[in-house]
Amino acid sequence: MSDLDRAALILAGLTAVFLFLLFAAWRARRPRPEPAAPRLPKIAREPGESRFSGFARKKEPAVEPVEIAPSRLARVSRAAVERPIEPMPFDDPDPIAGQSTEAEPESADAESADDIADLHRLPDLAPSSQAEDPLPETPAIDEAALDALAAEVERQAHGADPVPAATRGVRLMPQIPPRDAILRKSWMGGRPRLPAMTSWPVIDGREGDFIAQIACADLPPMVWDGLGPRTGWLAFFTHPDSGAATALHLTEDGAPRDPPRAVGPAYFHPYGMEDADMAALVVRALPEWPVDLSAEAAGPHGPDAAALLAADYDIADPAFHPFDWPSMLAMAAMLESRILALPTDGVPPADANDELAQAIEDAAEANRDAAERTAEIVAIIRESAAADAGFLPSDATAVMAALHAIRWTQVAAHPDPESGEDAVETLTLPLTRRRPDGDLWVDAYRALLFDQVRHAYCANPDRLSAPARGFFEPLWQAMAANGIGMMADRPSRPVAGFDEERDTVLLELPPTGMLGLTHANGAALVFTIRKADLAVGDFSRMRVLGNN
Repeated sequence: MSDLDRAALILAGLTAVFLFLLFAAWRARRPRPEPAAPRLPKIAREPGESRFSGFARKKEPAVEPVEIAPSRLARVSRAAVERPIEPMPFDDPDPIAGQSTEAEPESADAESADDIADLHRLPDLAPSSQAEDPLPETPAIDEAALDALAAEVERQAHGADPVPAATRGVRLMPQIPPRDAILRKSWMGGRPRLPAMTSWPVIDGREGDFIAQIACADLPPMVWDGLGPRTGWLAFFTHPDSGAATALHLTEDGAPRDPPRAVGPAYFHPYGMEDADMAALVVRALPEWPVDLSAEAAGPHGPDAAALLAADYDIADPAFHPFDWPSMLAMAAMLESRILALPTDGVPPADANDELAQAIEDAAEANRDAAERTAEIVAIIRESAAADAGFLPSDATAVMAALHAIRWTQVAAHPDPESGEDAVETLTLPLTRRRPDGDLWVDAYRALLFDQVRHAYCANPDRLSAPARGFFEPLWQAMAANGIGMMADRPSRPVAGFDEERDTVLLELPPTGMLGLTHANGAALVFTIRKADLAVGDFSRMRVLGNN
């Protein structure tokens, strides 16, 4: 027996008990009629005598007097307003169920048809305008008890308390660390699992970008007002350029299918990749973040992600080491585009004093040497990667140690308010150290590493070192304290063009670096659909809006 059948039986039983108690209370409070008058003895007749021989043809038949209790006579004649009916003793015979309360009297089971006929011949002793006796008062039905009973049955049927209307939705909580990829049920980005006979969705003539695949069986019962599928999966896709969206309801899944091309620019905006040289190095795909569907209310925010990105750090720390050849090559490209492109001519400004001019010349000489050593390291990295040698963590340790040994010098001059002369300041730091006077390449490299690491981590967390996981896992947990998406009846913030009466939110994705997705105006992506279309499973007219 399923949980739903068991809950239905519980409801039927509780309802029957409640109705029995209600009937018992009504019956106990209902007034009882007076005992019926005794039946008249039958008149003995001579043999052959007709039962009608005692009546004259033209004469009114004699009516034998019938003794009736005054209270009963008053009720029959509707003239006992001032004399209340005395209730029948509890052990008296039960009245006939369903007996009318009009002028006709209530009779016991023992009364005969002759007695009833006598009662009908009694004159009406009360004026026709006399008010009828009030009906016995029926106990009021306890609506609150019925509501509680229905709520209990619904809770048992669904295995959990119903979700309140204000919180009817589900948050997509990323798995940190990801669990078994084979048993993965819902995920954001990566590759869809389409049945073998299902073609890749095409939107306005272009193959769509895969966004997410959600297990419908894990959705709360009341999300989307109970509309939409509750079996299979919903797979979301967007147009690579225009951003138009559609969704597929998959009744079965298949093997992971690689996308036909790189993700388009419509909503793809990786975290911290604004510069052209960095955008060329980014992984043009969405990391496959497995998610759990949680109907719990949003909890308190954890540590601020910005606080975890300390202002003073050194990428020689093992947490920031490259972990494979692609990440090592990306670092080499960043060194080439940032460090090797810096000027090292050491030409002082025309109005520089001797101290400033000498400091600039010394810094230029030191930086030229640093650039040469950096170029050597870049060349070694590329030669090693081209040799297709297996990557070892010790390779990254050696490279980062060599970069840490390189010093880069910068000179700054500030006017002295007392003397008016320029005060010369020289700052020399390791090439791997973030500079408080202006980033050379360290911040950019860490943002690039963030992009590389999230893809590797989602594919296999063991690809990262323990120091790397010790830094990035708390950072991602802080970034996704309340989920990286949601599915609900309405958006989390006001959205222009959203009608709460007709629309619902299939999927909402905030602009988080964990996915690298955002609306053109930097807002969240809100996938909406008409409730009528959702009810019939038509996902062809979905819209993607941006919240304020």
